[in-house]
Amino acid sequence: MPRRIRLYLVALAVWLGMFALAFANGALRVKVLEPWLGDVALPVSGILGIILIGTTAALFALRARPSLGDAFVIGTGWFVLTLGIEMVLMLFAGRPTSEVADAFTFAAIAKGDLFAPMLVWMAAVPAAMVLTRTKSDG
Repeated sequence: MPRRIRLYLVALAVWLGMFALAFANGALRVKVLEPWLGDVALPVSGILGIILIGTTAALFALRARPSLGDAFVIGTGWFVLTLGIEMVLMLFAGRPTSEVADAFTFAAIAKGDLFAPMLVWMAAVPAAMVLTRTKSDG
């Protein structure tokens, strides 16, 4: 199998793992953090999600060593897949898909909803790791 196809398949598997981490983080927020912390649970969970997703994306980029172009494609793919799944989940829950767009407002972020920053971070980490690697190599 060509290296690039293998790289993208591994990136897809990593995204599935990140999706599972995000789902588990959401369950942790609802079942543990909200009863314990109340309204503070949302930003705490968001920070935890950013750390978990960012670490996973960084480890992938360090191990897989994609080119900068591949890193941009992978990060963009992760971004689009996540938005698509969020939209589908909203539809199945009977909620308006506009709620996904609402998460990208300053008001949502100010209230502690860190979904949008987490998603942007997840998309940016692979390329950032490539750029960091390139600068440290030489």
